[in-house]
Amino acid sequence: MITQLNTITVGDALEYLEALPPASVPLFLFSPPYNLGHDSRRTTSKKAWQAKIVTDGYDTFDDAMPSDEYINWQHSILRACWRALASNGAIFYNHKPRVLDGVLVEPRIYVPSDLVIRQRIIWARGGGLNHSAMFYLPTYEEILVLAKPLFRLRSRGAGTMGDVWNISCVQSSWHPAPFPLPLAERVMETVRPALVCDPFMGSGTTAKAAKRYGIDWMGCEKSAAYAARATLEIEAIQPRALAMIADQEEMFV
Repeated sequence: MITQLNTITVGDALEYLEALPPASVPLFLFSPPYNLGHDSRRTTSKKAWQAKIVTDGYDTFDDAMPSDEYINWQHSILRACWRALASNGAIFYNHKPRVLDGVLVEPRIYVPSDLVIRQRIIWARGGGLNHSAMFYLPTYEEILVLAKPLFRLRSRGAGTMGDVWNISCVQSSWHPAPFPLPLAERVMETVRPALVCDPFMGSGTTAKAAKRYGIDWMGCEKSAAYAARATLEIEAIQPRALAMIADQEEMFV
C-alpha cells in the first residue's frame, strides 16, 4: 500500500500501518471505531441515538465485531503502530470505558500488555446519551499515551496542561463519531511533532489540527466517501498566523 504525506489513503487501517517503515513516525493520534454494534445492539435507545449520531453506523463498517475479535484487532493495530513508532515517539489512543452486561470494560484492555502506557488523559466531554438505571451516565473518555522511552512533550511548560481535558464533544457532524478539533489541537500544541499519523481518519480531525500548526500528516480511511469529504474540509483549513504560533510558544516557556 502506497502512503503519502498530507494525503488520506483509502484502505484497511492494519494493512496501511504494516506498510509503514519501522521507527518512522514520531506521533500517532487516533480514535478507532468503538465496537458499539450499531446494527445489532442499539435498539432500546434508537430514537435518541439516531438524533445525535447515526443508527446505521459507518459507511463501510458495521462496528459490531465479537468482543474477542475486536480486542485482538485493536492489539494488532497498536502493535503495528508501536513497530512504526520512532524511538522518541508516542501514540495518543482515544477510547472510552463502557459498562457491558453489568461489568466495566476499560480502554486499557485494548492495549497489549507488553506495550508501555505512560499516562492516561481524561477527556471530560460532558453530556451523553447512554442513559441506564444500571450505572451513572458516562461523561468522559480516555486518551492512553503509549510512549517510547525518549518521548517528551515540547517543553516543561506544556506539561502544565494537566491530565484532565475539559473539551466539549462535537454537537453535530456528517460523520457518525468525530472527535473534537480542539482535542487534536491540544496534542499538536503540547507535542509539536514533525509528523502525525491517523490510521482512522474519519472526518479528518487529526489532519485539520496538524495543518493549522504547519505539521505534516498522513493517514488512512476505509470509506472512500469519508476520505473525499474530509479532504475537502482539510483543504479549506487555514494555517495559524505566525504571530499566533509565537504567542502560543510563549505560553509554554
